[in-house]
Amino acid sequence: MIFQVDKEEIYQLAVEFRRHFHRWPEVSGQEVATQAFVTAQLERYGIGYRKIGTGVIAEVGVGNRCVAIRGEMDALPVREETGLAYASAREGVMHACGHDMHLAIVLAVAIALKKQEDRLNKIVKILFQPSEEKRPGGARLLLSELLKDPVPEAIFAQHVYPELPTGSVGIRPGAFFASSDNIIFSVEGQGTHAAMPQNGSDPILATACLIQFYQTLITKFRNPFIPAVLSITAIQGGGANNVIPDRVEVRGTMRTHDNALRDRLFVYLDEKSEDICSLYACQFKRDKTANGLPVLVNHKDLTADFVKRVSGLLGEECVRFMDPLMLGEDFAIYLQHIPGIMWLLGVRPPQEKTMFPLHSPKFAPDENAMRTGIEVLWESVIQA
Repeated sequence: MIFQVDKEEIYQLAVEFRRHFHRWPEVSGQEVATQAFVTAQLERYGIGYRKIGTGVIAEVGVGNRCVAIRGEMDALPVREETGLAYASAREGVMHACGHDMHLAIVLAVAIALKKQEDRLNKIVKILFQPSEEKRPGGARLLLSELLKDPVPEAIFAQHVYPELPTGSVGIRPGAFFASSDNIIFSVEGQGTHAAMPQNGSDPILATACLIQFYQTLITKFRNPFIPAVLSITAIQGGGANNVIPDRVEVRGTMRTHDNALRDRLFVYLDEKSEDICSLYACQFKRDKTANGLPVLVNHKDLTADFVKRVSGLLGEECVRFMDPLMLGEDFAIYLQHIPGIMWLLGVRPPQEKTMFPLHSPKFAPDENAMRTGIEVLWESVIQA
């Protein structure tokens, strides 16, 4: 129950907010108008806040205890094809990952909490986070401010999920979302005429050997019961059929559900890549910018409490235990410092068996799912 607050009123408010955010999306780091809209609503309802970059941290409640909730603000560089009446008015930008829903739910719940502030026995920090989709990420931007007194003893968030029907949620204790790291490197050799390879050193050949070796990092250097994937997704080098280039640039991604394995794989990758390239008189140079995402690990006790509470709220059949996901999520950064959980919010219309996936230009989640999102987030805060 949302105390004495009219749940339908809060839902309609969330719908209004969501449609505004959806119509006026902004990409990572440029959430200026979104921030202005959020702060205008906070001021309207007398909720205190502070700005951090294009993000916002608001607070409601009083007491010695503190919890936190998070909603993301940024959209994607995607040209929308949903045909919705409130489709994006910004060409080439779309809320294709559901952040408009997350943000609207968190803002609506913040207003509901403010209206019942005299009943709260805790402080609630509300994070309106920018740049979830772009490294180094908005979680890193807000973290230091979040960890100031009072430090939250728990943090909660949800993410829309098109593979679950409206009215249901999904969760997993422990490792849930994967780590997510960019692999960006170059192989440098000595260019020469393709008819005289003995006069140079071939970075294309060295790169081909590296790519083959990287597959053995996953098959031979890891416990097969730990999920992991390493994919090379872009290779650029050369431009003529009779010239061996002097440089090849490569990009890819590595993901796993074990932070220790994540660190170990990078040690192997650096050591062995240098050795392999040296066999071909080439040099391996990796971009070591540390802006990847760790494994998202849900707190086991908080997960158990969530399952019990939400099973009573929605029914046991509406709480799904999920397999590990290889998606990355920067909410994991908060969970390295504060116990917490992230759950999945079903948004597939009940009459549909499938729907377009996250990041699709046709992704159109069921707005009715926000009723569940509001109820579950509210109960998580109140019962924490």
